[in-house]
Amino acid sequence: MSHIIMNKTILYLFLFLAAGKIYSQDITGGWAGSLNIQGTSLRLVFNISKNDTVLVSTMDSPDQGAYGLPTTRTTYSDNKIEIVATGLGIYYRGVLDNDSISGTFSQGGIPFPLTLRRSTEQVIHRPQTPREPLPYISEEVIITDDPNSEISLSATLTLPDSTGVFPAVVLIAGSGPNDRDETVYGHKPFFVISDHLTRNGFAVLRYDKRGVGKSNGDFGKATINDFVSDANNAVEYLKSRKEIDSSKIGLIGHSEGGIIAPMVAVENDDVKFIVLMAAPATSGIDIVLDQNENSMKYQKIEPETIDRIQILNREIFESLLKWTGTENDRTALRDKLSYLWEQLPILIKLKVEKEPYLRAQFNAMITPGYRSFLATNPDDYLSKVSCAVFAINGGNDVQVQAEKNLMAIKGSVDSGNPNVVTKLYPELNHLFQESITGQPDEYTKIEQTLSPQVLSDITVWLKRQIDLLSCQKKTY
Repeated sequence: MSHIIMNKTILYLFLFLAAGKIYSQDITGGWAGSLNIQGTSLRLVFNISKNDTVLVSTMDSPDQGAYGLPTTRTTYSDNKIEIVATGLGIYYRGVLDNDSISGTFSQGGIPFPLTLRRSTEQVIHRPQTPREPLPYISEEVIITDDPNSEISLSATLTLPDSTGVFPAVVLIAGSGPNDRDETVYGHKPFFVISDHLTRNGFAVLRYDKRGVGKSNGDFGKATINDFVSDANNAVEYLKSRKEIDSSKIGLIGHSEGGIIAPMVAVENDDVKFIVLMAAPATSGIDIVLDQNENSMKYQKIEPETIDRIQILNREIFESLLKWTGTENDRTALRDKLSYLWEQLPILIKLKVEKEPYLRAQFNAMITPGYRSFLATNPDDYLSKVSCAVFAINGGNDVQVQAEKNLMAIKGSVDSGNPNVVTKLYPELNHLFQESITGQPDEYTKIEQTLSPQVLSDITVWLKRQIDLLSCQKKTY
């Protein structure tokens, strides 16, 4: 989910498609097909467009109410297409023949025949997504800490005009292979935020995560510390630009990005303010346990079963903190997952096959990114943050509990930092949409990408920080 922190509960399955280079017959457009899973048909739609010489794709799963799922990358040559989402266990390989692609879709090692044909599915309505022409400068740039580095991030820098020197913010996305717009379910929240702030006098830098979109690297091997390094490099890039006032640079982090922002701020004194949107302030293990509990309650699993599963989940997560990859580690994790399967009647009801499911869960849990998230304790960094902080959350957020985490942020930062503001928006969800239940299955049904009140509040707060920094500068 995500986007944002994807709901890391083992009860949810998220699919992603990829993007990459195009070499032969044009493959852009919509492609639709159906997976046959245990006698149930699941429609998939791949939406492929071209940005210069690079393909950019999103995936829809209409039967699950999911649209615009984010992408990593794909290769296409001699009418053969291969789509890989590293770290998510997804692989598709097919051959284009006129208006159809015949191939195999695999997730978690489970193969399914999948034939795609040109789609006539309607594009979903997202009225807040900015439209060309944009009344400001939008420049594609490359972020790297070393010309010889294997990691370079493709990014967009927006500037209010060509003549000024501007305060700036870096946008840091949540978990998952997010592109620079943090695209999820057809929404582009970072594009909306960037557009709004640039119209209000801020330069904004947003980037594809490593291994996503036009950025190189391997997302599947990346950890929290890698993402901290990438965000810090984004700050350093801004400092190199003559259009940027290097004394007025800040960060906006959403969800897992709200963990990364304080980590960068503690390392880098040039970060003068941070906005934390639905940021976790408790340990990674506690966040995942909270998500699991919400998911099970929503599925009306009995309280006694939830308690039993949560005890086992904690044992699994704590064992992953000590993971060394030995055969003993692997055997112990397989045994725990097997026992967990037996406690989840919902999986049997859904006719999910045991062995492929366990294999997929096993492979997802041992990734460096997942284990680094579990090991993270935001308080270690929040307590050291000395710059201004604006922390916000939605009362309907079921992925990062609002009151619990806002109180923890204020408690951690407040002790040594007088410039801390928190705000709870009662009816907003994890994406800061006006919502009813806040559940992830509602995200795609809502046309609004981001509450206008949130956009206004962030802008007003940022402008106040710029004014304060200007006053401080004048006193020296």
